[in-house]
Amino acid sequence: MPSNDTKFEMASIDKNDIAHLEITSVDSKTREEVLRVTDLSAKAQYAKLGAAIKKDKRFVWWTLYVMLLVFSWGYDAGLSGVAIAFPEFRKHYGNYFADGEQWVIPALWQSLWNAASTIGQVFGGYAAGQFADVTGRKPLLYTAVFLSLASSFALVFAPNLPVLFVSKLLLGLAVGLSTATPPLYVTENAPASLRSTASSLTNVIIVFGFFASSMTGFGASKIHGPWSYRLAFCMTFLLPALFLCVLPFFPESPVWYMKKGREADARKAILKLFGADTDVDERIEIIRVELQQAEAEANGKSQTSWKAIFSKENRTRTFVSVLGLQAQNFSGGYLLGKMNHLSLLLMGYGSTTSSD
Repeated sequence: MPSNDTKFEMASIDKNDIAHLEITSVDSKTREEVLRVTDLSAKAQYAKLGAAIKKDKRFVWWTLYVMLLVFSWGYDAGLSGVAIAFPEFRKHYGNYFADGEQWVIPALWQSLWNAASTIGQVFGGYAAGQFADVTGRKPLLYTAVFLSLASSFALVFAPNLPVLFVSKLLLGLAVGLSTATPPLYVTENAPASLRSTASSLTNVIIVFGFFASSMTGFGASKIHGPWSYRLAFCMTFLLPALFLCVLPFFPESPVWYMKKGREADARKAILKLFGADTDVDERIEIIRVELQQAEAEANGKSQTSWKAIFSKENRTRTFVSVLGLQAQNFSGGYLLGKMNHLSLLLMGYGSTTSSD
């Protein structure tokens, strides 16, 4: 029989200690399995990503389609500097200076031209945030496309600087909607295994937009006459036109349907978004749980107000978020990209003819 001391020691071991011992025993047996599952090597991660893409390839194709609109942000940002670099553009909208023997657009209008898109993007991004949950994601995409088509047409045939400015302002509004809505759609509907990868497409496609504006500018510079710069503007018309052809078949966000209590519509959208092989009930349950968690975290109206993001407990994270997104804007890259051509002209490089 055990001694009194042994009995006392056994009695002092509570249920939590026993549970801890059992978990430790189980963990020691399954450690190898856990390490295999959490393998962070590049090869393992790419293998997991490949399997996830193969499983939800229909969603991947829809993601690539809707994220094409983000391309307009990079292209429009690069277009501002490219357009003013065209001699025909300066000749059409500028004034002739005999001393320098060249056409120059007034500094005020150059500043307005460069700022117009950014101003529009601010209002477009804000509108996307305010109306995304009211009207749905798809109506915002339609608005962005039609605004882009109208403003692009006006850019190509703008007769004077005021019309050119308003056209660029409206294009910026469309770009703001286009930059905010597709990433929202993708991240809220993406499976957990694809969410981070799908989100990173935003920056990748923006960079492609910058590259395309440079290549378009280089190719169009070989053209004589006003169509040298008009061709660059036509690209802002082409992509939305192609996007519009598929948009009627694009499903509304299942998450938005669930927010509005329209589960039947959400089920149809899931089938359209992921294909007939997907487990609709499972995805509906995942959306429901995530929405419940988001509602619990919001913890009332006071925590979701504009004032809350500047409160003492949220001030640091707000600052870090803004700093990460805006640091590149203070690097001087925008200034160099938009004004470098003017600096080169003042130093004596370039000429007034597009062929040079």
